[in-house]
This record gives sequence, C-alpha cells and structure tokens, in this order.
Amino acid sequence: MHGVTLEEVRRLVAVIDYSEVLTITASEEEVRAACRAARNYRFRAVVAFPQHLGILVDELKDSGVRAQIPISFPCGGTTTYVKCREAEEGLRRGATDMDMVMNIAAFKAGDYARVARDICEVMAVARPYQIPFKVIIEIGVLSEPEKVTAAKLVLDSGADFIKTCTGFGPGRATVHDIGLIRETVGDRIGIKASGGVASIEDGVALMRAGATVVAMRRFLIEQLEAMNWQP
Repeated sequence: MHGVTLEEVRRLVAVIDYSEVLTITASEEEVRAACRAARNYRFRAVVAFPQHLGILVDELKDSGVRAQIPISFPCGGTTTYVKCREAEEGLRRGATDMDMVMNIAAFKAGDYARVARDICEVMAVARPYQIPFKVIIEIGVLSEPEKVTAAKLVLDSGADFIKTCTGFGPGRATVHDIGLIRETVGDRIGIKASGGVASIEDGVALMRAGATVVAMRRFLIEQLEAMNWQP
C-alpha cells in the first residue's frame, strides 16, 4: 500500500463499521459470515437491516463488536413516530449502535426546525440505552452551504456522530467533505465516513481528513487477507 503505515491500518481497522450485508438481498448466512469476519478482525461494528438484528446480537455477543442497525433507511422519510418505534424495537432486541437518516426532504425544503425535532425525539428514545447515535445527512444531495448547515444542525442536536452518506443515494465520502465537516464542527462530534470507501488507502485518507469511523465492505477483507493481517 502506497503511503500508508501499518499503524494507520491498525487504527482504521479498529473503527470499521462493516457494511457488507447492508443490502436488500443479504441472506442469514451472509450476515453470520460478516459477523465472523468482524470478530476475527475486531472491527467496531457490523451493520445490517433490522430483520437481521437477532443474528447480529447472537453472533457478536461478548465480542466487543457492536450490533448496528439503521433507522428510516435509506430516505429518512418515515414519520417521527415510526422512527421512534423502529429505534425502540431495535434497542429492546439488543442493538448497540444506531444510524438514523435525517428527514432529507424537510431539510431541502428549509424546515430545519422539523429536522431537528425529528432527530431529538429519536435520540430521546435511544439515550437511556447509552449507545452511539449517528445522523446521516446524505451529502450527495446537498450543496456546499447545505453541508455546513446540516453538520451544525446535527452537532446542535447532541448526536454523537455525523454520517456522510447512506451508500444507497448519490455521492460518496470524500476527503473534501470530511474536511469541510470537521472544519465546521471542530472536535465536538465524531464523523462517520460512509459511501464509496473502496480501499484501505481511501479509509486512511478519510481518517487523516477528520473521520473517526469508516464504513467499508468486502474489499477491505480482501486487502487484509492479501496482507496476511493479524489483529
């Protein structure tokens, strides 16, 4: 790997949200395989749709790897009530990490108060469980000023992380956007780089720009296997 140190790889691996099975076709066996890989490499989390949460909880028990689910994914267009119930059910079933899509349509319409209320009400459900809470702003549909506004809104909401993309919409995580968000929020909130992170080199570059969590898929495993990486 050109220009990447082993220590940077080690830091990257420790903050990976493994999203290989966050797909509409993922099978139960594929989810179990993703959990085995995450345990083996000691990733931060495995993310899957809530229908597979039971497998995540069982397979990741006592591993230190978080069982992560998305809320109102991927469009953010469900009502606040539905988002709260989806979060509540997931938390009761054992989710230990959560990514919520903000109300993108309301944000694009300039109804920032509605977006903020939506986030805060879902966070109120999650807070008693003391889990990391991320808000996806879907940067691929935002202008540069809107990216700044969205970052400030999520920061002010009290969430733990701003997340760049769902990976289901347009756009991808870029060094430019991570740097823009970090410049906007300082060190007061985490940033999850998600969407199109295609290699260890990409992940490290995003961390250098300010990302604190990175979402990656199977190609990460392939690179680690080629390196004979030992956790």
